[in-house]
Amino acid sequence: MSLRSEMIAAVGEDHVVDGVIGERAGLVITPGSAAEVAEVIRRANALRVAVHPVGAGGQSVAAGRDRSERERVFVSTKRLDQVLQLDEQSLLVHAQVGITGLDLERILAPRGLSIGDYPPVVLTSSLGGIIAVRTPGKSSARHGFFEEAVAGVSAVLADGRTVHTRVAPRRSTGPDLSRALCGSEGTIGFITSAVLRIHKKPEARLVAAYVLPSIDAAINAVYLALREEAAPSGLRIYDTIEASRHFDGLRLDPGEALMCAGTAGPTDLAACDRDLITSAVIAEGGRETDHALADLWWRRLHAGEPTPVAAPALQIMGTPTKLRAVYHAVVAEAARLGIVASAHISRFDPDGGLVFFTLGAEPHMIDVAHIEQVAEAAGGWLLGARTTKLDGYLRALRAELDPHGIMNPGTLA
Repeated sequence: MSLRSEMIAAVGEDHVVDGVIGERAGLVITPGSAAEVAEVIRRANALRVAVHPVGAGGQSVAAGRDRSERERVFVSTKRLDQVLQLDEQSLLVHAQVGITGLDLERILAPRGLSIGDYPPVVLTSSLGGIIAVRTPGKSSARHGFFEEAVAGVSAVLADGRTVHTRVAPRRSTGPDLSRALCGSEGTIGFITSAVLRIHKKPEARLVAAYVLPSIDAAINAVYLALREEAAPSGLRIYDTIEASRHFDGLRLDPGEALMCAGTAGPTDLAACDRDLITSAVIAEGGRETDHALADLWWRRLHAGEPTPVAAPALQIMGTPTKLRAVYHAVVAEAARLGIVASAHISRFDPDGGLVFFTLGAEPHMIDVAHIEQVAEAAGGWLLGARTTKLDGYLRALRAELDPHGIMNPGTLA
C-alpha cells in the first residue's frame, strides 16, 4: 500500500490532505483519537516515514531542519481538543493535547478554577506544545514551571505502543517517563493527553507599582522578595526609556526603573506577598508610586488591552547573577554603535528571568547577531537556546525507542 493509502486506512480519507509545513511537503493527518494517533505512527514506522507533530499554530519547526528526502507526515492535534475528566476534589484535569491553554482556562473559569498564573502568550499554544516544546518562559513565580503541573501523560512511541504514566502519590523514586516526555519535542513519543494539577481561582488580586534607583536595585529587590518566599503572580521591571514608552511619557529620573507587581490568592496571603515585595523594594532604596500604572500593566498582560509599542527586537535569558551584566553589556554596546537600547525584564523565577530589548533604530541598520554575541559573552543566552549536557542521554534514549529515527527528525539533533 502507498503512504496515502496507509494513512487513509488509519484515520479516514477526510482527514488526510497534502500540505506544506516548514517549507517541507507531506501529508497532513488529523487523527481524532489516541488510538488513531497510534495507528498513524505504527504505519509510518513500518514505512520508515518521518512523523512531525503539528500543534495549534499549524507549524513544525523541526520539519524545516530535517533535510532528508524521506516521505513525511504531519500529525495535527487539531481534533484532539477535549477535556476527558475534571476532578474538582483533587484539582486535576485530564485533557487531550490539542486544546489550547486559553480554551482550557475558559472551561475552568466558570467553575472557579484556573490553570495558574502563566504568561498568556504561553497559553495560546496547545497543551501538547506547552508540554513538549523546550522553551523558556513557561514558568510562574507563583506556580513554578509548567512541567511541574503535569501529573501524568499518555503518549505513543515510535512503534505504535501507547504508554500511560500513572497519576498517583509517589511512594518511591526512580526513572520518571513523564519528565523525559516533557520537553522532548516529539522525539521520545507523541503526547496525546495529559493530566494537569490546577488551582482554585484566587480570592483576591492585588497590584502595586514602585520606582527604584536603578535596574540593578530593581533586580536585587525581585530576588530578595523571592528568597523571602514571596510568590507573585507577575513581576516586570522597566528601565527609564521603556517606562516612558509603555506609560505615555512617564517621567523617571535618569537611570531609575519602574517595577510592577501582582499578587494573588486568599486576601491575607496576597497582601502578605505584596508586603514582602514592598519591603524588598524599600531595602533597595525604592518607593511606592501610582498603583494605576501596575493596574494598566496587568490589564495589558491578562485582559487583552493593547500595548502601544512594537515587539522587542531581542530576547535574552539570564540567571539571577547574570541579568544585570547582560542588560548593561547590551545597552553599552548599543550606545557605542550609536543605537539607543532599552529593556524590560520579566518572567522571573528562582533560576532567572528574560530581558526584552528594544533597539531604537531601523531594523536593517542593526547587526542583531553582533548584539546577541555581546549578550552571550555577558553570560546570557538566546530565548529558545537549549543545554547540550543531556545530548548523550537523549541520543541513547532515542536510539532505544526510535531506532529508525522517524519521530520528529531535525529536533534536538
